Amino acid sequence: MPAAFEWDQIQRIFLKVVDLAPSLRATALEQMCSGEPGLRAEVESLLRADETSEAALGNTLASAIRTEAVSLLGRSSVEGKRLGAYRLIREIGRGGMGFVYLAQRADEQYESDVAIKVVRPGLDTDFILRRFRRERQILARLHHPNIAQLFDGGTENKTPYLVMEYVQGSRITKYVQDLRLSVEDRVRLFLPVCSAVEYAHRAFIVHRDLKPGNILVDATGTPKLLDFGVSKLLRSELPDPADPQEPVMATPDYASPEQIVGDPVTAASDVYSLGAVLYELLSGARPHRIEHAGPAGLEHAICVEPTVAPSAAVGGMPALARRLAGDLDSIVLRAMQKDPERRYSSVEHLADDLRRHLEHRPVTARPGSPGYRLGKFVRRNSLHVALLGVAAVAGIGGVAAYEARAARKRARQAALSGRVLERELAAAHRLLDDLQAHAPPGVRACAEMVEIAKALWEADPSDTRTVRDYGAAQLRLGMVIPEERIAEKRAALEAARDWLKASLRKNRMDTELRRQLDAASATLAALAEGKTRP
Repeated sequence: MPAAFEWDQIQRIFLKVVDLAPSLRATALEQMCSGEPGLRAEVESLLRADETSEAALGNTLASAIRTEAVSLLGRSSVEGKRLGAYRLIREIGRGGMGFVYLAQRADEQYESDVAIKVVRPGLDTDFILRRFRRERQILARLHHPNIAQLFDGGTENKTPYLVMEYVQGSRITKYVQDLRLSVEDRVRLFLPVCSAVEYAHRAFIVHRDLKPGNILVDATGTPKLLDFGVSKLLRSELPDPADPQEPVMATPDYASPEQIVGDPVTAASDVYSLGAVLYELLSGARPHRIEHAGPAGLEHAICVEPTVAPSAAVGGMPALARRLAGDLDSIVLRAMQKDPERRYSSVEHLADDLRRHLEHRPVTARPGSPGYRLGKFVRRNSLHVALLGVAAVAGIGGVAAYEARAARKRARQAALSGRVLERELAAAHRLLDDLQAHAPPGVRACAEMVEIAKALWEADPSDTRTVRDYGAAQLRLGMVIPEERIAEKRAALEAARDWLKASLRKNRMDTELRRQLDAASATLAALAEGKTRP
């Protein structure tokens, strides 16, 4: 290793720039190595070693790394080499801290692929080894279906390693793009990640480096959270006096403002990073426009510049922009508030708002105006709100057919647009009370319900609520047709049954659809036996 520069100095600069985009590295290196071209050359050599295979490693510091790697593993090729009780198969990754190898247990106790993380030879300073030992202690405490499991650990030639669950999959942002998942499905995929982080927080652990590269989705569609290597225990039995001096270990695009300026890191920092990941997951764009990678440029971009709403970052996709505008913009921007006190108070609250959005309930990230809450009620109960007035008008005598059609049109427009006046909602409730006090809806009213339910389903066939409502409307029509019109009754019930069967094939776990199908089948069976059904 060149004597002109201290290894700690080279290491510190390398760790700060290794995760930056190539276009930003030059600026960062220029600022950190100003006036010392030799220092910059050594860091760039290490960066090249990080990006190339072992066969292509250069000289100077990279050559030293290769020499130490050969010393550790016996030769430059790791295939077939032993590390503790494990046989190495091939290198599958490398980063600022070390190498990751695919391996199998070599003592035949069990056969399963594992991932082994080894500290990069030459980086085994007290600071790095302390972080590595901490990662092992942290991971040993975490048992969650969405966190990669720690199986084992040890040392080889005084170099520590971790044996972890091997997750074969894609980073979460690539996964959603490759499968072209809908916005709703992206949010649903993100919720287990929130669950994993919330679980770690309950164990007083903050991740501190949440980013798409640390969230892989496996072949079953299950997201797995990786790499607690830069985690910090929020509560520890023994204080760690080295913590205040540790440099910031985070990826700038997803790091919170307090991480950038060196303020204390808490669970709120993970909330921010989750918001940044969700931003990219939904919009396809990163949340910050980092033009200068130096400390001043990063601080300005992340701590000062306002965060552009995800809907404004999609560019050329107006349908997606409209879908993100409103709730999802508000949820992401609240998670990414620059002041930690203004973010969600926990990951659980962030996840709860996402679930509220999926269920068409008001989210806490938006002002709770009466109009907003009412619109959510209508979207959540679109068919019921639309049909209350229709059923009452059609079921209570003395109302002209013209008025019934006009009421249906108004209700249909209100449901499809997601907007209805508060006085109209109150009137619909009064009409329902009148209807329940007099008589159940007749055939005509139920036929009106089926028409509107079909229109709502056609407007949004992916919404399971509209599927259920259309099935319920068809079933109700079949039920109210009198047995004197047996052929018409049987045809309506058969149509409802066939629809519900087809829907259940796509929604196998939907208990409401199953209940409706059972009711339709039982009524048809009773008709076939000549029994009267209520």
